[in-house]
Amino acid sequence: MTTVGHAPVTHAPVTHAPATHSPAGQADAARVLEAVKVYGRGGTEVRALDGVSVGFPAGRFTAVMGPSGSGKSTLLHRAAGAAR
Repeated sequence: MTTVGHAPVTHAPVTHAPATHSPAGQADAARVLEAVKVYGRGGTEVRALDGVSVGFPAGRFTAVMGPSGSGKSTLLHRAAGAAR
C-alpha cells in the first residue's frame, strides 16, 4: 500500500494477458482486466475502479465518458500503464 497525500491507496495487480480480439476481429491496442483502485479506507474509502475490465480495439477511436470523479482518468492511466 502506498500513500497519496495522507490517504492510503490500495493497488490491485494489472494483468497483462495476450492480445484479445474485438467482435470485429481486430486485436485490442490496450486492455484492462478487473482493475481495482481504492483511495482511503474505512469511512473515507473511495473506489475509483471496482473490478473494471475493458478492451480498446486497435485502429478505433474510443470515448470514455462519465461524471466528474467517476474514474475515467484512473482507468486511462491504468490502461496506459502509468498507474498501478
